[in-house]
Amino acid sequence: MAVYYKPVKIKTPLSKDGKKEKYYPRAVNRKKEDLRGIAERISEMSTFSRSDVVGVLEAFTQLIPQLLKDNTSVELGELGTFSLHISAEGVDSEELVTRYRIKKSNIAFRPSKRLKESMMNIDYRKVPKK
Repeated sequence: MAVYYKPVKIKTPLSKDGKKEKYYPRAVNRKKEDLRGIAERISEMSTFSRSDVVGVLEAFTQLIPQLLKDNTSVELGELGTFSLHISAEGVDSEELVTRYRIKKSNIAFRPSKRLKESMMNIDYRKVPKK
């Protein structure tokens, strides 16, 4: 398996060397795997049927948002942790901090140490020019 990339020109107005544009590698040709495809793969590597796995994954996708809304971080073992973070408007005094200052919430994912380590050995390949 390899991660394919291509060079992409990006404007860099704050560049220290004065150049306005630089090329950066960007991942391309990403594939998507849906819940049913993942369930099929899990069923092939376990004793669970695809429909059993789909049921568990469907319940799991419904439960995670509920837990995050309940201010619970969701630790998924050697995969990592989901947690809720908020962005808010800064104010000058503690008394002015209210729920109305909160602008939005984001879901953060922190990969586990094992997942990070497994991502260190990726085979990167440049997409050949046509």
